[in-house]
Amino acid sequence: MHHKLRLSLCTTLVALAISSCATTQEKNNMDVEQMNYFSGKTYAAELTSQQQATENKWWLAYQSEQLNNLVAQGISANHNLRAAQNRYTAALQQLGYEEAQHWPQGGVQLQATRQSVQDQLSTNAQFGASALWKIDLFGRISALTDAALANNLQAQEQQIRLLTEVVSGIVRSYFEWQGKQLKLQIVQQQIAALNESIEVLEARVEEGFASNLDVNRTYAQLNQQKSLLPMIESEMYQIKTTLAVLLGTTADTFTLQTEQQIFSQNLLQPIALAQPEKAIQARSDIHIALHRLTQQQALKEAADAALYPDISISGFVGLLNPTGSSLSTSNDAWSVTPQINWSILSLPALKAQANAQDSLAQAALADYENTVVSAVAESQFALVNMQKSKTLIEFADKRLHHAQQANMQAKAMYEEGQVPYLDLLAARQDALIAQQDAVDAKISYTLAKIATYKAFSGGWSRTLFQ
Repeated sequence: MHHKLRLSLCTTLVALAISSCATTQEKNNMDVEQMNYFSGKTYAAELTSQQQATENKWWLAYQSEQLNNLVAQGISANHNLRAAQNRYTAALQQLGYEEAQHWPQGGVQLQATRQSVQDQLSTNAQFGASALWKIDLFGRISALTDAALANNLQAQEQQIRLLTEVVSGIVRSYFEWQGKQLKLQIVQQQIAALNESIEVLEARVEEGFASNLDVNRTYAQLNQQKSLLPMIESEMYQIKTTLAVLLGTTADTFTLQTEQQIFSQNLLQPIALAQPEKAIQARSDIHIALHRLTQQQALKEAADAALYPDISISGFVGLLNPTGSSLSTSNDAWSVTPQINWSILSLPALKAQANAQDSLAQAALADYENTVVSAVAESQFALVNMQKSKTLIEFADKRLHHAQQANMQAKAMYEEGQVPYLDLLAARQDALIAQQDAVDAKISYTLAKIATYKAFSGGWSRTLFQ
């Protein structure tokens, strides 16, 4: 599976390199359809097939109802997700405003003037409808509309990005908490065993078969284990508060149940990634950077269009100086006024603004290319880290096996009087450390798998977005 993923990553690198070249060549004439060389909606449709059902909701493989409920709560109650939805709505409304600028603007007009000049009173009034139509001859309004569209697409991608962060964060925090809980149980078991040993040793000291050295060494080891309890409990609470933020609540409003079997259930099952190269291409951070680049390029085009004349047509139709309840046709009036405004004296300032916007577009291009490179690097590291973490489990399990065998042998030899009690304590300590390291290895591998799903989130995150 890892070998296939590496081959897919090579394909990804080639595709993204070609895309980067195309972007550089077209940076002075950007178009959304030409730049968007991977379509998130297309990939999402492909990933909704029955074959990919496990990949889309990969946390279901752990068969934990508690985890599934936490993920569902996070998706529905996370405050950042709700804020992102409101920002998307605002961006959509702003897009509607920009699109409406293509049509005539105006409304009902009522105006009355009464003035006195050299003791001569005059009254003028008009009532009717006026309109102003800005002709988008040089594409300024179209460019601003494209910028608003790109901003709207960014807001949509931000929702998907936050959804990825929430889901992967919840699963990660859940496994971290379960891992700490498992380590806490190991320490508590060791404390109980040491307390039993102290009782036996004190009795043997009174009988003259053991020394106070053995008792003091055992007490030292006991307090060493007890000192781990507040540290682990504090870490568990910190993890719970992190999880609470993702769930949109506080830590005292929910409880977590221990699931010891979760690290053995489907632990070494390989992750399902049918099309990893598309899962990278469809990542929300890449799309956000791409839409931001498109937005800056559209704003640059709008700044360039501001250097040219502004052509508009204004009109009025209505009544002039209406009096009484009967209005003759002589009161009717209409007018059409073509107008050209060219801010010639402001050209240096407008040119400077256009140059500044061009620099921002160049910066957005660099950010986009860096986002692509970073996404590929993150994906590569996730795969390597997952593979190394799996190897670590194998060595940790072997170490634990031999440490437990040594502990049993030391216990038997101590009971037969072949080794001192300090050797038994050392063997027990080695077995405890090996057991804790084995748990850490399982936790690391599980977190590595979660990081891999997050790195290749372009597919499954979109299937969750409604």
